[in-house]
Amino acid sequence: MKRIFSISIAVSLSSFVATTFGEPATRFAKDRKVDALHIKLDLNVDLDRKLVDGTANIDVTAMRNVSSITLDAIDLGVSKVTITRPDHGTYPVDFSNDGKHIIVPLGSPLRPGERATISVKYTVDNPQSGLHFFGPSKDEPDVPKVVWSQGESVTNSYWFPCFDHPNERQTTELVITAKKEFKVSANGHLVSRREDAANGTVTYHWLQDKAHAAYLVSMIVGEFVTKDDTWRGKPLNFWVHPKFDERIDRSFKNTKRMLDFFSDRIGIEYPWDRYGQVCCEGFGGGMENTSVTTMGNRALHDKRSSLDSDSDGLIAHELAHQWWGDMLTCRDWSHLWLNEGFATYFQALWGEEDKGDDEFRYDMFRKAGSAKRGGKKRPIVDRSYSTPGSMFDARAYPKGAWVLHMMRNRLGDEAFWNVINRYGTDNRLKTVETSDLRKAVDTITGRTFERFFYDWTERPGHPEVTVSFEWNAEDNLADISIKQTQDDEAFHFPLTIVFEFDDETAPITVVRDMTKKRLGVYYPLPKKPHLVRIDPAHSVLMELKEKKGRNYWRAQLTDDPDPIARIRAAAHFGKSKSDSDRKFLAEALPAEKFWGVQREIARALGVTGGDIARDALIAGLSFKNHKARRGCVGELDSFFGDEKVIQAVRPFVQNGDPSYNVEASAIRTYAKLGADDVIDVLTPVLSRDSRMEVIRSAALTGLGSTRDAGAAKVLAEWTRSGKPRLARPAAIRALANLTKQTYIDDQTMRLIVDSISQCLDDTGKRVRRTAVSALGSLSDPSKAKQALPALRSLMANRSDERSKPRIERTIKAIESGEPAQVQLAEMRKDLENAQSENDDLSDRISKLEALLLRDSNHEKPATSE
Repeated sequence: MKRIFSISIAVSLSSFVATTFGEPATRFAKDRKVDALHIKLDLNVDLDRKLVDGTANIDVTAMRNVSSITLDAIDLGVSKVTITRPDHGTYPVDFSNDGKHIIVPLGSPLRPGERATISVKYTVDNPQSGLHFFGPSKDEPDVPKVVWSQGESVTNSYWFPCFDHPNERQTTELVITAKKEFKVSANGHLVSRREDAANGTVTYHWLQDKAHAAYLVSMIVGEFVTKDDTWRGKPLNFWVHPKFDERIDRSFKNTKRMLDFFSDRIGIEYPWDRYGQVCCEGFGGGMENTSVTTMGNRALHDKRSSLDSDSDGLIAHELAHQWWGDMLTCRDWSHLWLNEGFATYFQALWGEEDKGDDEFRYDMFRKAGSAKRGGKKRPIVDRSYSTPGSMFDARAYPKGAWVLHMMRNRLGDEAFWNVINRYGTDNRLKTVETSDLRKAVDTITGRTFERFFYDWTERPGHPEVTVSFEWNAEDNLADISIKQTQDDEAFHFPLTIVFEFDDETAPITVVRDMTKKRLGVYYPLPKKPHLVRIDPAHSVLMELKEKKGRNYWRAQLTDDPDPIARIRAAAHFGKSKSDSDRKFLAEALPAEKFWGVQREIARALGVTGGDIARDALIAGLSFKNHKARRGCVGELDSFFGDEKVIQAVRPFVQNGDPSYNVEASAIRTYAKLGADDVIDVLTPVLSRDSRMEVIRSAALTGLGSTRDAGAAKVLAEWTRSGKPRLARPAAIRALANLTKQTYIDDQTMRLIVDSISQCLDDTGKRVRRTAVSALGSLSDPSKAKQALPALRSLMANRSDERSKPRIERTIKAIESGEPAQVQLAEMRKDLENAQSENDDLSDRISKLEALLLRDSNHEKPATSE
């Protein structure tokens, strides 16, 4: 599954794991007393009443003597359970149901190899999780009727009894009846569809005849239009709400090419009977249900939004899961990276195939940042966790992807793809753990890779590497000092350094295996190098600091073929406050050919500030590439009160831009510039329609970041029922944020608290969730004590397991008067100060050590200790 979450949320999540999910516990794969063979569900789905009447028939075979069977079943209204056995016939049993499990006594034990069918008759009434109903309501009358399942990680047991663990696989069969105006999707192939004119119903019969985990079972019922196609003889289906019909071709145009690419590169053809993609109201991100992926409507692009982005990353991620996560499934959640890390890397590989090497490298660069931040404290393979959901973080996704990227670079492309094929072939339709991948490496290459997997999956953190370069002109020697400065033991990895020259002299490559924390290298060169390139393939997940002369940094920004090296150089100059360095960045911005590097140069200009940087960013507003243009307008937000910037940005707000994202970024920037007319300029923007309300949301967010309390009246109006439902959460968040930007008098604070509190009783789930968080993030949450009864009522009557921790944190913030964000900010500030002091000390020590090392070992070509 691809989760839509920001890096900052992913990083801070680990700080709140105990609060949000409970205390960690050491966990292992579940014991299996029986082998689940097949689950057949007969379901009647009523979208109006949000009710399902069902019968589940679960075929099992005993793996040892079994006297009772326990099924995962959360809050199911079970009315009857029967057992069918070949030698005993069918008989009812006195089951027990504690709201989480159904315990089924068998009478006489099942012997190893003996089969039985458990039949459970039950009802599901608008469950807290697992099955999500949407439809029109008083506050959101335009919401279409739909119900969709979301089983990952362990929530399908909210709507059918099963063994809800990833190490159990079974075939499935869903027979679903609903009103005839609805379409019904499930896993596998469609066996039949029949209408009952007398009852006004339609019944779909779906069969998934290849075994898969229970969390991958899918059911969707709603109003859809469909488009059908084929790929290599297999059906392709695209389902969207009728209002999005014209977006299908634009949004999913590359699906066939992705199927070709993954099938051919993996060497295993797409493994299921068909591939469907269903876009649903209220769904976030995507979910790789076997043979049919569920996505949200954000995956669908109109013509204008396709200028900014596409959904290829999401589509490729979920499609890759059909191999990695579905065909092969992690045995337990400790090894989740085998699902999510693979899908994340294959998503990047599709980008490399479709958009080229620069885009791929930039994607991996951004993934590296979140991988390093999110993987500092806990290893990727982690048996100590509170709930399966707590494992879905930056370790499983970007850091897992980086493990594969480093493996690919270490092995080379040919061996890497042979390993991937062997791993997939040997474990097809099985559950896996990390050792299975290591065994595939061993089988194909003869290399154990035990140290590799120890460093990158069994321990937290990453290498923090400082590389110092000096040129010894007298002896034509490159003097290099390499140090790993992290507190923990050394990571083992090869480090490549390439020296390039400003003439026809062939580049010289030096590779050193880093197995110690310090390494000194003296390397003779024919002449002074023009470029000193560290890890030019961007193949090691490390925090890299380089110490070298200014001329090398200049050459790196203008001449290095690696976009990531150019980005590092831009960041280096961004730390400078000299006009000469600002001018150099300003000249590099329009000269750069790749938008990703342009965006990072713009970021460096925003950091360094000053008139030269300001003028360069304003000039960048005319760039043809909208992504580069967006980067420039976004960085202008740091020039508070600058009339030249205000005059440059205002037309983008008033007149718009061909790109949604550029226009939205300009709106947010203008709000932060301190212009006297900010409310008058932003308020008319609220009349503009846009895909997923990106423009209105930007305007509302902008109003909340002004220093004008007068914005509260406009924002309060936009929180109310009747306003566009996708914009209302932005208004709620903006009201809370406004309290942190300027002085708010008591009357205005009452307006803010009242407006947000009224949303606690809204019929829209997203609005309620946003209101809860907003009350807890007020500058002084104690002003919201009037909301405590509504919050407690919400937690008691309308919250699910994911919502309760959020409500608890808000209640605590209101009672204590201190928002959780304040505590987190203080902790981050302390951490940053300590890190800064440590970095300065480390730099001084590194310089001293390099000099001592050079002086004591000058005649040796290389030293290590």
